[in-house]
Amino acid sequence: MNTANLALRQTPPLSVPVRFFITAPLFGILASLFLIYTGPTILSSRWGLNALAITHLLTLGFVSMVMFGAILQLLPVVAGTVIPHPVLVSSIIHLLLTLGSLSLTIGFVTGQNFLLRTAVFLLGLSFLSFVSIIEYYLIQVKGNIIVGMILALIALLITAGLGILLALRYAYGITLPLPMVLANIHLTWGLVGWVGLLIIAIAYQVVPMFQITPQYNSKLMRWLIPTLFIILLLWTLAYIWLSGHDRFYIVNWITLIIALGLAIFGCMTLYLQLQRLRKIPDVTLNFWRVGIIGLLLSICLWIIGIGWPELANQPLYPLLLFVLFVGGFVLMVIQGMLYKIIPFLIWLHLHNQQLNPLKTINMVRIPHMKQIISLKQAQYQFWAYITAMFCIILALFFPSLIYIAGIVLLSSFALLEYNLFKALLLYRSFL
Repeated sequence: MNTANLALRQTPPLSVPVRFFITAPLFGILASLFLIYTGPTILSSRWGLNALAITHLLTLGFVSMVMFGAILQLLPVVAGTVIPHPVLVSSIIHLLLTLGSLSLTIGFVTGQNFLLRTAVFLLGLSFLSFVSIIEYYLIQVKGNIIVGMILALIALLITAGLGILLALRYAYGITLPLPMVLANIHLTWGLVGWVGLLIIAIAYQVVPMFQITPQYNSKLMRWLIPTLFIILLLWTLAYIWLSGHDRFYIVNWITLIIALGLAIFGCMTLYLQLQRLRKIPDVTLNFWRVGIIGLLLSICLWIIGIGWPELANQPLYPLLLFVLFVGGFVLMVIQGMLYKIIPFLIWLHLHNQQLNPLKTINMVRIPHMKQIISLKQAQYQFWAYITAMFCIILALFFPSLIYIAGIVLLSSFALLEYNLFKALLLYRSFL
C-alpha cells in the first residue's frame, strides 16, 4: 500500500467519515423495501413519483452520503488541510443530508408539498454549506486529484440547483420552461458530472494505493476531468439552445465524446489492474472490475441509443441504462471503496492511538485490514449484490420478478451494513 504522498497524521476523527458510510446502506435498505412495496408499477415510467423516490434514495441517500464522507476524509489527507471542528461540521451536514433525503422521498411518495419544501431547504443548505467549506480549502491546494474534486463539487452545485428548481415545481406548482429538458440536464450533471467526475478523481488515489497498481497516466490525470467538465458545459448549452436537426446532430456528437472520455477511464483502470504487483485474491478488486464492466456496458447502450433512436424511445431503454450505470457501475465501485476505506481507517486510528502517549489502548497486536472485514464476509455480499443486479435487469423484461429482485437487493444492503457495523464494533473493542 503506497501512502507516501498522504498526510496521514492529518486524518480527521473516525466518526467524521464513518457516520456517512454507516448511514448509506440504510438508505439502500429503504430503497429495497420500497422496491418490494411498489412492485412492477415502478417500472412503468422513469418519471413516475415512485421511480423518482427510489432514484433519490439511492443517489442522495447512498451515493452522495458516501461521497460526502469520502471527501471529508480525503481533504485533510490528500490536501493536508484541516477543517476546523470537523466532528461538528460533519454532524450538521450529515443531519441535513439525511433529513433532506428522507423528506424528499416521503414527499414524492405521499405528495405532501410541505415535505418537498422542507427537503428543498434542508438539501439546499446541506449542499451549499458542504461545497462552500470544501471548496474554500481545496482552492488553496494544487494537484490533479484536487482539480477533479473541485470540478465535481461545481457539478454538484449545478445538479442541486436544477434539482431544487424541479422540486419547487412539484411543491409550489411553479411553471418551468422545458421541464423535461431541465430534468435530463439535472440527471446528466448528477450522474456524469458530480458522481462520475468524483469517482474518477478518487480512483486516481485509491486504485494505485489499495490495489497496488501503477499510477494513472499523468496526462490522463491532468486533462480527462477538466475536458469532460467543459464538454458537459457545451452539451448543456447545445441541449438548451439548439432545436431540430442541429440539436440532434450536435448534441449526439458531444454525447459521443463524453462517452469516449468515460470509456478511456474505464479501459485505463482495467489495464492498470492487470498490471497490479500483488496477485493475491481481493474481492474489492472484483467490485471494481465488475463496476468498470458495468460502466462500459452502459456506454455501449448509450451509443447504441444514439444511432438507433427507435430503441432509445422504448420505455425500458432509460431504465436499463440507469440500472447499468448506477447499479452496475456507481454502486458497485462505491461498495468496493467502502471495503477498503473502512478497514484502512480503523487500522490507522488504532495504530495512531497506540502511538499516542496521552491515550491508553490495549497494547495488543492490531488486526490487519483483512481481519477487520474478512474476505469471506465481503464475498458473500458481493455475490448477493451481483445476483440482485441480475434479477433487476431480468425484472425489466419480466416485471413479476421485481419482488425477488427487491428481496435479494435488501439482503445485499443488509449484509453491507452488517459488515461495516461489525468492523466498527471491532474497533470499539480495542479502545
